[in-house]
Amino acid sequence: MLEDAAPRLAAAKRVGFPALTADGLRHLTLTLLAAALLETLLLRLVTRVGVHLPKGEGAAAAFQAASFLGSLAFNFASLMATALLVLVLASLVLRMAIGPGRLALAGLSAAMFWSLGLSLATDAPAADAMFGLAVALLVGLIALVLARERHAGPSAQLALALMVAAYLSYQYYILGHLFYRILNFEAVPPLSIDVLRLGEVLAVAAAVTAFWAWGLPRWRWVGTAGLATVAALLLTLTLAGLSSVSTMAILALWTTGLSLFLPFPIYLLALALYLLTVVACWRSGDGFWISAGLLLVLLAGYMPEATYQHLLLLIGVALLGGIAQRAEPRPAAIEVAVGR
Repeated sequence: MLEDAAPRLAAAKRVGFPALTADGLRHLTLTLLAAALLETLLLRLVTRVGVHLPKGEGAAAAFQAASFLGSLAFNFASLMATALLVLVLASLVLRMAIGPGRLALAGLSAAMFWSLGLSLATDAPAADAMFGLAVALLVGLIALVLARERHAGPSAQLALALMVAAYLSYQYYILGHLFYRILNFEAVPPLSIDVLRLGEVLAVAAAVTAFWAWGLPRWRWVGTAGLATVAALLLTLTLAGLSSVSTMAILALWTTGLSLFLPFPIYLLALALYLLTVVACWRSGDGFWISAGLLLVLLAGYMPEATYQHLLLLIGVALLGGIAQRAEPRPAAIEVAVGR
């Protein structure tokens, strides 16, 4: 079981990994966030809205420019996510005590990167299935290891658990259909739609719980500017949702992976609390890694389509679990036991 494999830190024999200092990780994370945000705005948002707008000569040129820059941002973000994840996983493996947990993490990491390369090279369903399964297991294992190691509070553990459960629900849906396709089964995997919708409910619940865990304690850091920015965004989304010609459902699916089958105000409330949490953590001075992790999970979306979005979510879970706090060596005298 993954829980039984939760390792103990090898504090007395910690292996140095100078490539992943806290400062270096911060710069790489900021670069990845900038590229992922640009890709989301230009490729997932502008190009999707642009197809529904009248195109004069100037608008067509702007649309092509946005598509081109969005594609560049997508490719760069994909490379950055892969490189950063290599560093994060290598650092985590090297700092773990020898045991089944370390072996599982190393094996799943190797399987994920190997199947990712194979999937990009061949587009074979078997490679896609192996990649999806490896990522799903890595998300669960890393969340378990890091959350239990840091002895995070109940609200933080619940928020992280809900995010992981939502992702695993989607993976059950997508991998179920993929394995049925590989095995030439004509039937639909059992409860696949129900589990997919359950995952969306869990994703919404995770947004609310994230505010309880990380946003509420830092509420005073939101400020007037933060409240105004979030309020303006919500007003825009509300007006778009009320419009009879709105493409809100399509945009929500492409940007966040949500189908919006629940009442729309629930999504607005969850998004408001989530964004307020991001702002509060970003401005608090001690919550940068939480805000970065939340942003990466948001940009990955509930139903990630591209492989790089799965990597974003994996990095986001690692940051929320506290991987950044392990980037700098700690005194060898301090030994933390996980799973006690």
